[in-house]
Order: sequence, then structure tokens, then C-alpha cells
Amino acid sequence: MLDTITDLAREKSSDKRRELLGRVADLFFDGAEHHSQQEAIIFRDIVLKMLNDVDLDARMEFAERAAPRADLPSDVARQLAQDDISVASPVLQKSPVLSDADFVEFSQKLSPEHLVSIAQREQLSGVVTDALIENGTREVWHKVSQNQGAEITEKGFNTLVTNAPDDAILQASLCARPDIPPSVAENLLPLLPEEGKRRLAWLFENAADEAAALVGEAQKEMVKEKLAGKRGRIETKILINDVKSGDMSFSDALDHLIEGNRTSDIILALSALSDIEEAAVSNAYYQIKDEAIAILCKSTDVSEDTFHRLMVMRCEKLHLPESMAARSKERYGILDLGSSQRAMRFVQMRKSLAKAMR
Repeated sequence: MLDTITDLAREKSSDKRRELLGRVADLFFDGAEHHSQQEAIIFRDIVLKMLNDVDLDARMEFAERAAPRADLPSDVARQLAQDDISVASPVLQKSPVLSDADFVEFSQKLSPEHLVSIAQREQLSGVVTDALIENGTREVWHKVSQNQGAEITEKGFNTLVTNAPDDAILQASLCARPDIPPSVAENLLPLLPEEGKRRLAWLFENAADEAAALVGEAQKEMVKEKLAGKRGRIETKILINDVKSGDMSFSDALDHLIEGNRTSDIILALSALSDIEEAAVSNAYYQIKDEAIAILCKSTDVSEDTFHRLMVMRCEKLHLPESMAARSKERYGILDLGSSQRAMRFVQMRKSLAKAMR
């Protein structure tokens, strides 16, 4: 094997790089148990170099094949995991050679899309879910809470519950988990009457059947809330159509939603008018920094007064000092409309290119 791989490594033609990467993988994976440590190191070094020389499709093909392999060198797995999400996703979801330390590190520096992939692994330790919850977006929280193979610590549960009041998906996911700690159960079910909240922790410890019934009643209430939410989204879509047809300004539509404290509908409206995915808009809205949400609003020509009202509402949601809303308005006033629209067009173009390359 050593001589064959060495010969392949001398190939310089870019047209053959993809084929060579596949052949190197064939040579290694089709008998990895018989390879020496030296051969494994040579394979690692060659693949790491070749991954920098091949195109996205070649890296995607290699990642799909290599992701579940227990004999994949960890350095190769880490490089693939930090690549474009189309390459990284199968490795982040399936690789058995990535460690908890790797996932904690990734959670601190990779994109929300990468963290969503980690959150979909069959098994996750509490160390990893703590890192994902701390560093992830709402979509990441949803995936973690819905993953029954994910261990969630009491700290993680508490963080999720703190962010659940305005998030029906998160509420439902948490209520469906069989490992809900009694110490946080009361806060997991905000729709229960006060007496039920007081009894819930005791019930989880002493009367599991009664607790399950109580959870069932809470979930029925949640269904009602979801139906109300659907009606709200229908109304929001009507507002969006009115804005697109010119019958209403976007600022007036947002003012209506802000008055009703309807965060999810505001995110839906911003997504529809900017042609940016809701997950990305949600991420921008819930960031501590306001640059992304400001550019998004400016590009859709939201007025300064409406933006200020949105920032006041946002500060309340994120428990930030209200003075930040005033500073946000000042910066928004000097933000250029044309520059913001060009920035959004760049984001849309990059999104289109990413989809085309998948």
C-alpha cells in the first residue's frame, strides 16, 4: 500500500484529484485493519493535503463515505467537520472518531448550521449539549430538545426553559422528554394553572401516573395555543401580501406586530420581505449585537421609529438594558439604505450559490 499511495501523491493534474482521492480512500478503507501505524499516518497526511486541492463535490463525496468510519484519522475528521456544511454535516452527525472536546470546540466557532448537525447525532453527552445550548440558536435548541438520545443536564434544561415562554416548539419538545428533572418541571409547563405548577415537582417524584396525566392536560392546552399561533401566522401572511402589493408600508405592518408582542410573526415578516430563511432572521434577532438585525431592517426600509420600537421589545425579550435600544436607533439613523440592500443581496446570492452547489 505504501508505494502505491506514494505514487498517487505525485499526481499533479487537478482533473485527476477527485479520482485520486477516491483511489486513496479505496486503498486505505478496503483493508484498514491490516495497515501499519506508519501507513495510517501517510494516508492522513495525503488526504489532508488533497482535501485542499479538490472541489466541493469531491469533498462531499469523500465525507459521505468517510463519516461513519471508525478508522478515519481524527485529524481528517476534524478538517471535514469544519468544512462547508454540505461536507461537514455527515461527519458531524455520524463520525465515531470525533470527541466531546471536539464538539465543544466546534460549538464555539462553527456556524449555526454546523451546530444543528451536531445536535442530530444519535447520542450526545451532557457536556456537548451544554455547549450547544450555550452557543446555539433556537434551531439548535429545538434539535437538542427533540433528540431523545441527547443527555441534557439540569443546567441545560434550565437554560432551555428560560427561553421557552415565547417558543411553542421548544415548549412541546421539552414536555415530551422522559428525563425532565422534577426540579425544573414546574417551569417547563407554563400553561398549567398555578395549583398544577405547585404540585408538579411533587408528582414527578411521588406519583408518576398522575404527573403524566398532568403533562397530558398541559399538552392539550399547548395545542390550543398552537392553533392560535397558526391563526396569527395567517394574519401575518395577509399583512405581508398587503406590503408586497403596496397597500401597506412594512413599518406599519411591523408596528402592528410589535404592538401585539408577536416575535415569531415579526421574524416571519422580516424573512418574507428580505428573502432570508426564518432561522437566519431568528439568529440575527436573538444575537446580543444588533448589527445583523439593523442591516436586515434597513434593507427592507423599516422606519427609525419602528426600528426603535422593535429594539425596545427585543431588549425586554433578551433582558438587556433599555438604553441599548436608544443606541441602536442612533446607529440605525446613520446606516445607509443602499449599503444595507447591497449587503442583503450578497447574502441572498451566497445562499443561492450554496444551494446550487449541493
